[in-house]
Amino acid sequence: MIRRSGAMLFALLAATGAANGQITPTPLPPPVSPPPAATPPQAISPILIHPYLPPSPSARMPAPAASTAPIDQQKMQAYRNDLLGRQRALEQQGVSPASPTYRDIQQQLNQPTGR
Repeated sequence: MIRRSGAMLFALLAATGAANGQITPTPLPPPVSPPPAATPPQAISPILIHPYLPPSPSARMPAPAASTAPIDQQKMQAYRNDLLGRQRALEQQGVSPASPTYRDIQQQLNQPTGR
């Protein structure tokens, strides 16, 4: 009986020792190559490379005076966007399209732009 219990004890210790002794390392992620170096968006300015060069003829000429048409168009577009925003705000508040305020905005939006 002592032999049997000794053999069982030995088998039990061997089994637990084998289970504890076989520790598997955690898997490592695969190697990843580094991203390529960022390239500058534009070439270096010649002024930075050669600061002693005279300015180009186009740089010496004054800029032409801007016409007023683009500014007027911008103002008209901003005015229209404001009217549309006010109209959307009234719709979100649940104001009826038959209300005087809503109709005034709608009439202003429907006016010709004068082009």
